[in-house]
Amino acid sequence: MSNSPDTSTAIPTREQAETAHTWDLEAIYPDPKAWEDDFARLDTLLAPILALRGKLSSATAIASLFKAEDALDMIVEKLYTYAHHREDEDTANQTNQGRMLRMRGKHVEIMGQTAWITPEILSQPLETLEAWRDSPELAPYRRTMIQLIRQKPHTLSEPEETLLSKAAEVVSAPSKIFSLLTNADMRFPEVPNEKGEPQPLSNGRFIPMMENRDRSVRQRAFETFYDTYIGFENTLATTLATSVKARNFNAEVRHYESALAASLHADSVPTSLYDTLIDSVHDALPAFHDYIALRKEVLGIDAPNMWDMYVPIVPDFDIKVDWDEACEWVRESTAPLGEEYAEGVAQAFSQRWIDVYENKGKRSGAYSGGCYATHPYILMNYQGTLDWVFTLAHELGHSMHSWLANRAQPYRYADYTIFVAEIASTTNEALLHQYLLEKTNDPRMKAYLLNHLCDQFRGTVYRQTMFAEFEKLIHEMDDRGEPMTAEAISNAYYDLNATFHGKLVNADRRISHEWSRIPHFYYNFYVYKYATGFCAAQIFSRRVLEGGKARDQYLDFLKSGGSDDPLELVKRGGVDLTDRKVLTDAFATFKRSVAELRSLLVK
Repeated sequence: MSNSPDTSTAIPTREQAETAHTWDLEAIYPDPKAWEDDFARLDTLLAPILALRGKLSSATAIASLFKAEDALDMIVEKLYTYAHHREDEDTANQTNQGRMLRMRGKHVEIMGQTAWITPEILSQPLETLEAWRDSPELAPYRRTMIQLIRQKPHTLSEPEETLLSKAAEVVSAPSKIFSLLTNADMRFPEVPNEKGEPQPLSNGRFIPMMENRDRSVRQRAFETFYDTYIGFENTLATTLATSVKARNFNAEVRHYESALAASLHADSVPTSLYDTLIDSVHDALPAFHDYIALRKEVLGIDAPNMWDMYVPIVPDFDIKVDWDEACEWVRESTAPLGEEYAEGVAQAFSQRWIDVYENKGKRSGAYSGGCYATHPYILMNYQGTLDWVFTLAHELGHSMHSWLANRAQPYRYADYTIFVAEIASTTNEALLHQYLLEKTNDPRMKAYLLNHLCDQFRGTVYRQTMFAEFEKLIHEMDDRGEPMTAEAISNAYYDLNATFHGKLVNADRRISHEWSRIPHFYYNFYVYKYATGFCAAQIFSRRVLEGGKARDQYLDFLKSGGSDDPLELVKRGGVDLTDRKVLTDAFATFKRSVAELRSLLVK
């Protein structure tokens, strides 16, 4: 019997959510007072750091600084995690909003009070910094010194850094405005289902409606959804434009070639990798267009539209997966990763790491979060579809990455970059796909899974690379001084969408406003990492299933956290992402999957 929500019923309030299906934030702080007590400690923890101002002239002093920083940062991270998760479970709750605003404000205050640290350290000659890097006192912090030295050409004077740090809250405001507008304030009309019954529409329920077999339901949902966003187009365009201008400003004042170069610098990723991904995907567009042609043929649609891109094309084979079964599938599919990994997965399900279902005001989508002092947490809006099972596997991949790295690394090196994070998550998805293919003898199920894999390529490689190209494009628009009006942004998006989807798709003009609902455009060149991670995961998943040394290399990669540059960590794990062959191998897998799916569906 399914224990997934009935999407035809009203969306429940937070108070109506079953405790068993909510995350256990009391594991972070048992009550708000405990949070307040830690919040009150921040100034005390900050004091030893401030006392070192003007004294960072030796390796010993630097080591003392880093130790004091770790003590402060661990508490800041814990406080932020609690406040952030409380806010996301109900973004309309004023108490939650107030706590998060206080935390953001305090974080900005601390950044301002400590902005002198990096300039003071980097004011030393390069030879001195390199000597400190190699000193025994700083042996536990060698990686930090390497990263600091890398920042030297892009670090401003102490007064300038202080000024910029005080503006951090203002600079991050567009993302906050976007989140509150689209999650808390925006209201969607109801949409009639295939029986003509009113059905609630939300950010969380939009994609399930796009998967509805009834094309008229899909079209009505698409039009209603985007018409709602179009009603806010000028506000959302200004919000996005402001975010872009902030990143271009940061790149200029810090002497980077571009906002893209500034974003990639910390990970030591060359911009050529970003450009190679875009070029490789454009080269592989014919395979994507073949998949669209297959969808057109199987669905029997003369002119496919954008509301036809999500519906599964396996005829007469709907699959609904209740929550308990989804957990079991993910547990079994990750078993090849070994006993330690299985231990963490079991804890995720038994210790309430996961907030499962949608409720009013809850942040849309899904993510993995948490901090070093606690176990990870996962936000879901589970809708009982196979896509959501893969989302569970994806987010659990992030959480397990954190769980393993936190156990293996000291605090400073446990946190990893987003670049490697997407590999851990999509490898889990690849393992789930292979597990389900082997589990069934039903050709309809095999076709469904192949359809799902093809849609993953569509959504994670092609679509995210389109997003990556759009993000680069709008930053270049601002660099050239072009006005970033809603019309200009939408026209640019529509043209790019047309290039990616080809002549077979008769795209409704409303799709030109899709940019207005994508939160990742506020994440500073984030989305390309989905595509590179997915391509690498196709190789890593095969290596995991080989077992032995190949699997152990992958687990060591997860445990390494952020202890080295991401490209180097991935390479040590067994995959060289600077080799274009990783991308061509992934597209070969996609092409084979399309051909196999065609053989199952088209007689």
